[in-house]
Amino acid sequence: MHFNSFVEAIIQLRNNANSTNDSDESKLHEEIINRTRFLDSSPSFMAHVMPCTFIYDYRKSEMVYFSPSVLHLIGVENTTLLGSNGIIRFMDLINPNDFKVYNEQIFPKDMEYLHSLPFAETKEVTFSNNFRVKQGNGLSKTLLMKKLFITHPETRLPLYELGVLMDISSFKKELSITHTIERVYKVNDVASYKNVVTEDYFPEMHANILSPREKEILTHLSRGTKRKEVGVKLFITDNTVANHIKTILRKTNSQIIREAIAICKMNGII
Repeated sequence: MHFNSFVEAIIQLRNNANSTNDSDESKLHEEIINRTRFLDSSPSFMAHVMPCTFIYDYRKSEMVYFSPSVLHLIGVENTTLLGSNGIIRFMDLINPNDFKVYNEQIFPKDMEYLHSLPFAETKEVTFSNNFRVKQGNGLSKTLLMKKLFITHPETRLPLYELGVLMDISSFKKELSITHTIERVYKVNDVASYKNVVTEDYFPEMHANILSPREKEILTHLSRGTKRKEVGVKLFITDNTVANHIKTILRKTNSQIIREAIAICKMNGII
């Protein structure tokens, strides 16, 4: 079973629950929560620097655990994020453009990769992406979500999602979303990571972000046309081309023109 979105997965897995027997399921549920709660034993003065942990149960469509430190992270009580409505409340805090990228592009890729693995290997994979959330005071923060899935042994569909949330606002200034998939290996009890996927998304990009002239210049440059040749083709000066390029870099939050070209192609702008 493949999912086209995170929301679709919630609906389908709730309606077609695949699980072990109730006794095994109860033990798994209890063990997962107990293993996740260890961070909550940290002294209260450390709450603002500790990762916030959460557990989502796909079969019941319930947020079964959210550590109290979420109050220090985004100013929301953890009790408001629990139960069948908890995931809806949390999704409402996420920037709509960021959630659209996660829902329609990132989550389906995570599920596709998870489904391609033998069951024994699914626990060796971690998935990460960042997104913006609205805090209780109305301001925005950028969070990093790092998670793994507990899957059904036969179908490899997710039963539980275990994750941590960390504030990376001080490090992530640009508006891009970075999505990674990593395989974890242990060598002499030391974790080693192999990157499987790294890709960037630009949720604020839209078709009209560049002017018609800027698109025209970028299209020529993407075809390998030199900057001076672009000016000749468009009957504008080299300085005018240079100024347009500066604007393009600023609008696409790029360092070099090759990066701007890749971003605009990825988002269907050129």
